[in-house]
Amino acid sequence: MGLKHTSSGYFSQIYVFLNQTTFWNFSLDDELYDSGAKDETESENPAMKALLIIAYSVIIVISLFGNSVVCHVVIKSKRMHSVTSLFIMNLAIADLMITLLNTPFTLVRFVHSTWVFGRAMCHVSRFAQYCSVHVSALTLVAIAVDRHQLIMHPMKQRMSRVKGLVWIAVIWVMASSFSLPHAIYQQLLRFEYGEVRVICLPSFPAPSDLFWKYLDLATFVLLYVLPLSIISVAYIIVAKKVCVHNTIGDVTLAQSIAHRRRKRMTVKMLVLVVAVFAICWFPLNCYVVLLSSKVIQANNAVYFSFHWFATSSTCYNPFIYCWLNHNFRAELKALNFKSRCKTTPRLS
Repeated sequence: MGLKHTSSGYFSQIYVFLNQTTFWNFSLDDELYDSGAKDETESENPAMKALLIIAYSVIIVISLFGNSVVCHVVIKSKRMHSVTSLFIMNLAIADLMITLLNTPFTLVRFVHSTWVFGRAMCHVSRFAQYCSVHVSALTLVAIAVDRHQLIMHPMKQRMSRVKGLVWIAVIWVMASSFSLPHAIYQQLLRFEYGEVRVICLPSFPAPSDLFWKYLDLATFVLLYVLPLSIISVAYIIVAKKVCVHNTIGDVTLAQSIAHRRRKRMTVKMLVLVVAVFAICWFPLNCYVVLLSSKVIQANNAVYFSFHWFATSSTCYNPFIYCWLNHNFRAELKALNFKSRCKTTPRLS
């Protein structure tokens, strides 16, 4: 859609609408379309550009490296082919998806104050961004439920890898379904205001304000409140069980202590992963709900601070696994040793 207007009132209306739709369609500069706009906006500030480029680049590099290592270890190591490891790899894939299809788009859009990725990516990026976060939330729920079943019902057969893969497929289908409305109702606007600008923004059915408000609320519940409630209940029950009861099959006191320590470390690792997700995404989720409900006004500095904090969650999980998962550390060292042996020439 190509549009050319010169009325500052029109651009002010566009800006007001954009400021109400900034969860994934990142907010533009506060004074860009105001009739009294200054020549230098936030996105044209060299110091702000440099800060954001450095901050987001750190996330991209660490996340790409760390989550790629997680996937490599799970795929290459047979001992890591458990259901929990498959779920952890699914988390890493979702984090890679955020890193590749969310973070760079945010950065480039802010630096250039325009959409440069074309009409198709306007829809695709919107879908990918929502889908990846839904996958993370649903995968954390699956891990919590699996851990609950394993510890609370140790005599029952554990979920097989095939069933785990089926659940992963179900997670992606559900995440895709939740994300489709955000991808479908997207459009590309092109206009001239000093220079050509292109905006990728949602276009919801009337009444658009109510549609967007309740879509944000529904997303907040499905993406954050409901998953974390289920996870919290599951891990509280598991923690009580692990702290009080011995593992069935323990023969000696030493075995009992060792089993309990391993279970505690596993639960601690998984709870920490959930805590990182909950803490990192809470400010942005609250900001979005308050913004779409018109309780607060849009603010670029606040938005990008919250967005950076949220996407930084993709960096932490690999370090948590290395810190609290003995098997992961051992397999990582083993793979590293094997790779060194292959690259080191043998002496004849």
